[in-house]
Amino acid sequence: ALLEGKPEGTFLLRDSAQEDYLFSVSFRRYNRSLHARIEQWNHNFSFDAHDPCVFHSSTVTGLLEHYKDPSSCMFFEPLLTISLNRTFPFSLQYICRAVICRCTTYDGIDGLPLPSMLQDFLKEYHYKQKVRV
Repeated sequence: ALLEGKPEGTFLLRDSAQEDYLFSVSFRRYNRSLHARIEQWNHNFSFDAHDPCVFHSSTVTGLLEHYKDPSSCMFFEPLLTISLNRTFPFSLQYICRAVICRCTTYDGIDGLPLPSMLQDFLKEYHYKQKVRV
């Protein structure tokens, strides 16, 4: 509903509804709203992490930047030219967790001078990556 009536290339980055993925992107292309999961594999983000021909980036921002250029997008790939501005802020709790987790490792959380309940919260993610052999 947020993208309805928006121009081609308008997109919204969001938390993925599926636990196997961190993020998804919803976007307008071909006069309709479409969705694509952002996959993470081997410290790279992509719309198809296991196809070496598909663009990969070490950051989600780098992935989104690549798909801003219509000449970089195949007809079946997302076109992400106009980000849809958020109408509500992230919670302070969400922002704090993101900043702390960006600045330390998973194991490093145990060494932070925080109550164990907060340490558990920092270690808790909805995202679960499948192990591939």
